[in-house]
Amino acid sequence: MRSLRVFIKNFLKVGIVICVLNALAEAKDLQVIQSFSANFEQRVHSFEGQGSVLKYTGTLKALAPTSVLWKYEVPIPKEIYIHNATMIIFEPKLKQAIFTQLQENMDLLSLLKNAKKVKDNHYEAEILQQKYTLLLENGILKEVHFSDGFANKVEILFSNIVVDGKMDTEIFEFNPSSDIDIIYH
Repeated sequence: MRSLRVFIKNFLKVGIVICVLNALAEAKDLQVIQSFSANFEQRVHSFEGQGSVLKYTGTLKALAPTSVLWKYEVPIPKEIYIHNATMIIFEPKLKQAIFTQLQENMDLLSLLKNAKKVKDNHYEAEILQQKYTLLLENGILKEVHFSDGFANKVEILFSNIVVDGKMDTEIFEFNPSSDIDIIYH
């Protein structure tokens, strides 16, 4: 049960990353981004420092104000849906979906006001006592860095970024088949 809690906590951090992404984009450009789409590579560097790196790749889609879809493709398929205060982690190979509630006190307007420029194109933000380092290129978020619950260093690199592109809202709806186990946490 503890490993499930840590797993969910770490995926909550991923959800928070996309919220940071949207909020920082607003803070940087003083405009409201309506959609964000990108490929991502997530690297998890072992806290033991022995060069062990886990790589995950996939796509990210976000639609203002509160819809996010992370689709992991490698090494195994996984989908993370976030809408309003609900997060769903769908594991197709396990045929299970975990529903959880995000913390209500995630105030993105505060984050927006408190995102601090450290140096050119480098910002730091904090949500729920988690520090994030954000790297921008030409005003667009390219990388996010943070430490996870196991003291591993995590970096998420974005590529093929499209800001304010047209997006079908139906992709954010999770419609499981009857053979999927649903777990509420």
